[in-house]
Amino acid sequence: MITVGIADDEPLVRAGIRGVLEQAPEIRVVAEAGNGAGAVELVRRHRPQVLLADIKMPGMDGLDVAEAVPDIAPATSVVLLTAWASDAHIQRALRAGTAGILLKTGNPRELVAAVHAAAAGDAMLSPAITRRLLDRVVGVDFEPLERARTLVDGLTDREREVLELVAKGLGNMQIARRLYLSEGAIKAHVSRLLTKLSCANRVQAAILAHTARLAA
Repeated sequence: MITVGIADDEPLVRAGIRGVLEQAPEIRVVAEAGNGAGAVELVRRHRPQVLLADIKMPGMDGLDVAEAVPDIAPATSVVLLTAWASDAHIQRALRAGTAGILLKTGNPRELVAAVHAAAAGDAMLSPAITRRLLDRVVGVDFEPLERARTLVDGLTDREREVLELVAKGLGNMQIARRLYLSEGAIKAHVSRLLTKLSCANRVQAAILAHTARLAA
């Protein structure tokens, strides 16, 4: 059972998210919050596996929450929800190690998929904006080219191969099929390469791979 917390200042939006998640029997919503401070308290008290938080909330916003959660409950993954995301929001969210950024206008199935990905230690960007985000974010100096290439050069050939596929948006099962390996082996490779690259999640690793010109 995947436990989830929801933080949004609009009650109707929270009800809609809860309704979508309750259709998935393996997901259980444990608590809700109407603002950022409430979201932090929710995480402190309930320790959900996944927190879904609106980027824009009065006072402490979703980005503030995403930055605070790792110190409170390192095992809780944060997925941010937004009607739109500026480049500055995206940069800050990725640096905070969020497990996803989803558009509120997306397909409800994306929400369930993001919860599963976050609970599994993966990350997910809304498919509707993934390409646009990569095109814009890759141009931002997250990692100087030479440093990014130095980090990538420290990977084994197999880890580089896995990283290339991660950067293309493939999940562990898809990568396993592509490389004729078990899903467990891929998870192990991903874990090791994230550690070597000092990346909090797959999204940060994908950005670094693009910065190093490893992936087109």
